[in-house]
Amino acid sequence: LLGVKGVGAVNRVGGVTRQVRVELDPVKLLALNLTAAEISGQLRQIQQEAPGGRTDLGSLEQSVRTVATVKTAAELGQMEISLRDGRSIRLDQVAEVRDAIAERRSAALHDGRPVVGFEIVRSLGASDVAVARGVAAALEDFKKTHAEIQTNLVFNTVDTVYQAYQGSMEMIFEGAFLAVVVVVFFLRNTRATIVAATALPLAIIPTFALMVAFGFTINLVTLLALSLVVGVLVDDAIVEIENIMRHLEMGKTPYQAAMEAADEIGMAVIATTFTLVAVFLPTAFMDGVAGRFFVQFGWTAAVAVLFSLLVARLLTPMMCAYFLRPRVKHATPGWIEIYLKWAQWCLHHRKTTLLATAVFFFGSFFL
Repeated sequence: LLGVKGVGAVNRVGGVTRQVRVELDPVKLLALNLTAAEISGQLRQIQQEAPGGRTDLGSLEQSVRTVATVKTAAELGQMEISLRDGRSIRLDQVAEVRDAIAERRSAALHDGRPVVGFEIVRSLGASDVAVARGVAAALEDFKKTHAEIQTNLVFNTVDTVYQAYQGSMEMIFEGAFLAVVVVVFFLRNTRATIVAATALPLAIIPTFALMVAFGFTINLVTLLALSLVVGVLVDDAIVEIENIMRHLEMGKTPYQAAMEAADEIGMAVIATTFTLVAVFLPTAFMDGVAGRFFVQFGWTAAVAVLFSLLVARLLTPMMCAYFLRPRVKHATPGWIEIYLKWAQWCLHHRKTTLLATAVFFFGSFFL
């Protein structure tokens, strides 16, 4: 499992640890004038695993480690122990050497039965989903060669991550769909709706490319940023299209209407977009632990909004110039007439309107 790409550690839970036990005979030690400390020191010098420096391997530098050579209790029993008078004896002549297990300090139970569990931890920067797939493939290969061993998945955090990812993607698609529905409802023009709807993918797809350049991944934070701004991405395009439609109804050609309308509200659209950038981008420079999470949120949201500005200022007028047609005259909906009456009343009673606005503004501070 450690050979799977992205696996940082494999921790065992339960089971036993092999231990070679050396039980010294005190009578023989006394006869040979030996102490347990002397034997322990000689064993430590022979069997100790320790760093051994570095060596050049081709064009790379590789660390070297000295590894103990004795692997079984029988081999350890054949090791020579030096005496003080210069003679040497085998370890099994003064001790009983046998394979055993270390003291149990943990236990794992599954359905009431003792098992050996393994906790797999991904390395820093690795994908949870990719590591889970790699581990699953490695376990399948292990089952083919060790059919007598049964493996079961007990706990998995990847499913939660994948469900959250699926939920975020569904939220983005639902938001995009509802944004298009709102555009249809208000513009009441199929061609204008198509032009406005193209602003969504044309703004989101380049954002993914810049996320790769920044080293960001598709995670809950970046998907949250996209889901929050998905409705904002069509705002600039809607403003451009609505003004172009107004010029079309004045009798101008689509090309002339697109040029003049885009030039007329260009600065307003740019100011609106940079206002949104000023809201989202500062979150990318937060300090502390929260800042490490929100750096991706702030940049993703700001970049998506900036790409929507480019689409609205460059592609939307071009598409309107060659695709839009004047709207067919139709009766004004009743709700628009009600809105126009309210707007006229506010314009004719400016002081009352400003006073009510101030009351709501300062009253919101007490909520």
